[in-house]
Amino acid sequence: MLDLDRRWTRPKPTSEQVGRDVLGGVAAAILSVASVEVWHSAYGSTLGWKGIEAYVLFGLAGLLLALRRRFPLTTLLLVSAVFLAIIDRLPELGAIFTIQVIMFAALYSAWAWSRGRHQLYATSGAVLVAIFGWLVWEYVTADVPARPREGILPAYAAAIVYSIAINTIYLLGAMAWGHVAWRSARQREEIAEGVAAERRAQDRERDIAVQAERVRIARDLHDVVAHHISGIGVQAAGAARILDNRPDMAKDAIEVIERSSRQAVLQMHQLVGLLRSDHDGEARAPQPGLDELHTLATAVDGRPAAASTTVTFRQVGEPFDVPPTVGLSVFRIAQEAVANIRRHARATSGEVVVRFAPAGDQTPASVEVEVIDDGKGGDLDASPAPSGSGGFGLTGIRERAAMHGGTCEIGPRPEGGFRVRVRIPVAA
Repeated sequence: MLDLDRRWTRPKPTSEQVGRDVLGGVAAAILSVASVEVWHSAYGSTLGWKGIEAYVLFGLAGLLLALRRRFPLTTLLLVSAVFLAIIDRLPELGAIFTIQVIMFAALYSAWAWSRGRHQLYATSGAVLVAIFGWLVWEYVTADVPARPREGILPAYAAAIVYSIAINTIYLLGAMAWGHVAWRSARQREEIAEGVAAERRAQDRERDIAVQAERVRIARDLHDVVAHHISGIGVQAAGAARILDNRPDMAKDAIEVIERSSRQAVLQMHQLVGLLRSDHDGEARAPQPGLDELHTLATAVDGRPAAASTTVTFRQVGEPFDVPPTVGLSVFRIAQEAVANIRRHARATSGEVVVRFAPAGDQTPASVEVEVIDDGKGGDLDASPAPSGSGGFGLTGIRERAAMHGGTCEIGPRPEGGFRVRVRIPVAA
């Protein structure tokens, strides 16, 4: 802990804190001067040189507190000098509470705001030696009249013990309180730095995960686009052979080529903006789609479902053909959500629902997938998905929905549990 204390340096005060110190110093000066006047009116004590020395010294001590956080050690030395001048030249006024509070505040501020621990120890030691040295000198040189003993100690010895004890508690109390404030500030900064570091680490992990998701999307795109290009090649070869003898059939083949090329370009346009990596070194199996959604009710990534979690599947509406990219994204979204149910939601049951909505007068056809559970939910967005699910928490779900122009609803259900619902429009 001591090594850590030596390494950390308290930051300088903010402009707002310095402004508050200036206002506090002015207020302390006014209050100190007023306290001298009240004391003088009550007890008639001397005010020093030309009747203004006490006012000057007390006002100066208060004003010095304006520097207590900006220059804490300098403030401590100057306030200590003023304090010693007051108790030496105007000893009766040394009992006024304002100068006592100012001295306490200066010593506290030095230990709370000093940015050099070695300088602090040297300065504090000098102040303590000066104050206690003055006390010793006063008692050694004082002409104390003899008094009969009233207790176990002689009157003179009891006065010395009391004065040293009260000053020790007073001075060391200010130092201890200031040190506690300094340690609290260091701990707050350590906590803030730890939180910031954790956030940076989470951001890096999220960026890595999003990058991995985009690489997966690139691989998926490779598969579906390769299908279109292969079909175009077959149709083009056939059209070339029959162009002279069967122009009508060649025309049909060319129209198929046009449709396939447009669809491939559309799908590439949807995905290519998200891609940042072109690494692809592994063999690719045929990609799943809507027809494989029912498998999520019995397995996750090829493994049997946990016995404590029951996931069912339901289909609503008459199925129709959807682009391969849409079917793959719907499957990955449902796969991600089901994986979260089994890994993070502490659910006992869940349901996967796929809905086919035909085109209306003003709305295009759409396919919707909804995954619900009866668990407690949680911060699923920060949880890594199982290997092979193709996502990272809910980030991948949102990105897949957005790239198809779909809508995404993710959050707790009013009746309990958690819901992931994504609707994707399907162009004719």
